[in-house]
Amino acid sequence: MNSCSINHEWVDELSDMIATGQIQNQCRLLGEGLSGRVYEYENYAVKVFKEDGSENRGDLILNRLHHHPAFPTLHHHEDRFMVMDKVDGSTLATELKNSAKLKESYFEQIEKYTEECFQEGIVPKDMHLNNLMVDRDNRIKIVDVGRFLHTDRPESFKDDLTEDLKNLHHSLFGFFSPFRKKRRYRSDSSGSYDRRRSYSSRSYSSSRRRHRKHRRRGYRSSS
Repeated sequence: MNSCSINHEWVDELSDMIATGQIQNQCRLLGEGLSGRVYEYENYAVKVFKEDGSENRGDLILNRLHHHPAFPTLHHHEDRFMVMDKVDGSTLATELKNSAKLKESYFEQIEKYTEECFQEGIVPKDMHLNNLMVDRDNRIKIVDVGRFLHTDRPESFKDDLTEDLKNLHHSLFGFFSPFRKKRRYRSDSSGSYDRRRSYSSRSYSSSRRRHRKHRRRGYRSSS
């Protein structure tokens, strides 16, 4: 689906720059992943797909989630590239590098958005710290949906999804990851599913206390 809502002259200019490779010289590189590179153009994010075109159908997912505030609005798509809103913020990888501690609300937002995708029959895949951004209002934005799946049977992916969230939480919080219980997703005809807390601030605090106690014991025994 081509959902062009930007200037046609821009689209023609972009097509020429991509065809000739000049986009690499004329536009700022925002990011690079397995499915392609993202450049800034006229305050938009332009994703140029890799040559084999194996992951250039992110437009289908974005069109299904066009109403969702966590995903960038899609403005144009064709075989070689697509144009989306540019997120004014930084990736969680950058946040983790620059901050001693990330906000747990970031992960809570990711969990919430994952559940909402699940309701729509969409299974989030390949969510990692470079595909997740936080804007200036501390809202999480999911900027790469190239590997998301749309399926009539999302429940068959619930174990994989739970494991992916667990790994993501560990990437964010490391040793002190309070992700203890598996979230159980259940799809039904009404689009609802079980929502169970996967962790709590209490379990997080207790894990920190146990770690500190262990460190004190180790220090005393070594002395």
